[in-house]
Amino acid sequence: MLFTDDLYFKIAKNAIDLAMQLKAMFLGKGYELYIDSPTNQQFILLTPEAMKALEGKVAYEVWDKLADGRAITRFATSWASTPEQLAALESLLPRVK
Repeated sequence: MLFTDDLYFKIAKNAIDLAMQLKAMFLGKGYELYIDSPTNQQFILLTPEAMKALEGKVAYEVWDKLADGRAITRFATSWASTPEQLAALESLLPRVK
C-alpha cells in the first residue's frame, strides 16, 4: 500500500525538501559534507565550535571523530520537521572560518 498512488513519495516530500534546505544551509555556512545524500538524512562534518554551539539545543548523531577535531554527524528530517526548526538551527550554527 505504501507504494500505491505515490503515497511513499507524498509522505516523504516534506522530509526530503527540508533535508535539501538543511544541506544548503550547512554548505552556505562553510561546512563540508561527509556524504552527499539525496535522502532525509544529511551527513555533515561539524567543527568542535559548532558542536559546542549546538550542545543541548539540537538533536543529531555523532558517528565518528576525525583527527582534525571535526565529527562525522547525522542530521535527519521527518514528515514533522518545520522550516522554523531549520531557521532555529541556522541561528545557532557558527560559520566555518
